[in-house]
Amino acid sequence: MLGTLILWYLGLFSGEVSTPGDTLLLQPVEVKASSLERFSRGQQVISIDSVALRDLSGLTLSELLQRRSGLFVRQYGPGMIASLTMRGTSAGHNAFFWNGLPINSPSLGQMDLSLLPLSGTDRVQIHMGSSGANYGTDAIGGAIHLSSDVMGGTGWMAEASSGVGSFGLNRQEVQIGFSNSQVGSRSRFYRLQAPNRYPFRNMGKIGLPVEIQEHAGVNQMGLMQDLVWRVGVNSQLSSSFWWNAAHRDVQPVMGSNSTDVQSDQSTRWVLDFNRTTENRHLNLKAGWVRDEMVFNRSDVNITQQFLLAGELDWSLGSRLEFKSGSRATYILGKLSTYEATDNRIEIYQAVNFNASPDMVVSVNLRQLVFEGEFAPFSPSLGIDWSLLQQNGHQLTGKVAGARSFKVPTLNDRFWVPGGNPDLKSENALSGELGFLYRYTDSKYAWETRVSYYDMQVDNWILWLPGDVYWSPRNVRKVSSHGMDLFFSGHRQSGKWKTGLSGSLSLNQAVILRSDGNNIHEIGKILPYTPGTKAQLGLDVHRESLQFFINGHRVGQRFVSIDNQSALAGYQLFDTGWRYERAFNRQVVSLGFQVNNFLNTRYEVLRLRPMPGRNFELNITYKL
Repeated sequence: MLGTLILWYLGLFSGEVSTPGDTLLLQPVEVKASSLERFSRGQQVISIDSVALRDLSGLTLSELLQRRSGLFVRQYGPGMIASLTMRGTSAGHNAFFWNGLPINSPSLGQMDLSLLPLSGTDRVQIHMGSSGANYGTDAIGGAIHLSSDVMGGTGWMAEASSGVGSFGLNRQEVQIGFSNSQVGSRSRFYRLQAPNRYPFRNMGKIGLPVEIQEHAGVNQMGLMQDLVWRVGVNSQLSSSFWWNAAHRDVQPVMGSNSTDVQSDQSTRWVLDFNRTTENRHLNLKAGWVRDEMVFNRSDVNITQQFLLAGELDWSLGSRLEFKSGSRATYILGKLSTYEATDNRIEIYQAVNFNASPDMVVSVNLRQLVFEGEFAPFSPSLGIDWSLLQQNGHQLTGKVAGARSFKVPTLNDRFWVPGGNPDLKSENALSGELGFLYRYTDSKYAWETRVSYYDMQVDNWILWLPGDVYWSPRNVRKVSSHGMDLFFSGHRQSGKWKTGLSGSLSLNQAVILRSDGNNIHEIGKILPYTPGTKAQLGLDVHRESLQFFINGHRVGQRFVSIDNQSALAGYQLFDTGWRYERAFNRQVVSLGFQVNNFLNTRYEVLRLRPMPGRNFELNITYKL
């Protein structure tokens, strides 16, 4: 809130304040971040719309991706550790960014999605497929981009929301913002409490009794501050801060009485300077990420990342566009068994060549060096080819090939005992072919994206038992191929607006090579990698009333590498409504939703029970 009050004072000082009868508009500044799709020709970038974010406000990114995308999230229980698998890869093969800042844990090499509440997010974009040349390490399966926006040009704004639900759910969110022609600010605070005391059938006990989950509570809160300051005519300075803290009772597997607890605290800050002239855009970025995890109140693990980056987006005539950049990262780790540092330098160059009015070719090149070691050089080539564009119809063909990589994590190299400093970076080669179809007219809009991909990941790192302790080694080569399909559309008819969206992911991730004593793995499908994930959603609006229904299906998952046992597939359905009413400048909305309304009994991971039918009621007040 302090930042907002300071900027309000600056607005008073400049004589530009909003009175009840005024509408004050922020003067446009032509400073924009490059679109993710601009230098990603040949690949698919999916944006999750604001309606889905609003319907699931108060929940986490894990719930959003599980319910509203074709991606599979490995959840250990509601609010527990959640990791993403994209195109058959592991949790550590997906890169996560917040306002352009890499936020994967340098010790684990992955991101816990349950620690990314949607209350701190205004936009979610998914880059499907191998994108190491675009973003650097970890982006083998793809990348997730989260961003926050400052509402501009409206003077004061304030919003408060609260929700209550089944099994003790209680959440609140408050935000306040101010903006004028020179400055903008938004401050947000959120809180979530979920005891998760839901009934489940205990498969780990004789007689399969129905019990109440007693040790799965989650408490989470956070604070965000976004600031924007116009500097001169063509420049802008922005800063974003995000603090998030969570305490969780680690849900035990069925049949166990463990009482482990885990506390996580993350602090993220990013500062951006943007300057745009006629054919150049300069971005200078500084960032800091601090993650702390305390297990059972004793094992303390702290990592910090300090980042400096510069990027110049420029053009040469009408046919050539360039993006040149470099990034330096210093990593400091103080974990329960070791202390270590890591220095990383990377340079990259992207080129768009407008070969013809109907064809654009993208070339991306990236080289990262960590602690004097060269990561695999990562090039990519992508082509967008306009096949049809008339009468509202647009069909684009897409083809791409890329090489991506993942450097060994701090734990992989330095954990005591067992860390292996001689590990090679994992690397992947991939190719894909796809199509993008769009249709628009005065009442109707439709978009379909489909891709077929084939990828191989070599030097896959696994922790294996030794004579005395476990140690990581480069032992696997994995082949993953399949298809992604996304579609969305809406139709306006008088006062009615109907939207339909869906996705389908088909995948087979098979082990091609496994060294040492693991040759029995060859030809087997990776555990907890479903061959099918589908989602379908319908929402209907009539003036102030909205109704939605959404369903998703997850296919069979093998639970072990021998593929001898598997969890059955399942399908879940959610439904709800929202009513919004305006009173002068004030808006009140009331929402109610039912999750898993068929009361399906299911497990995402073996012996990890998930809740049955549950309800949530929420109210939002905007000023």
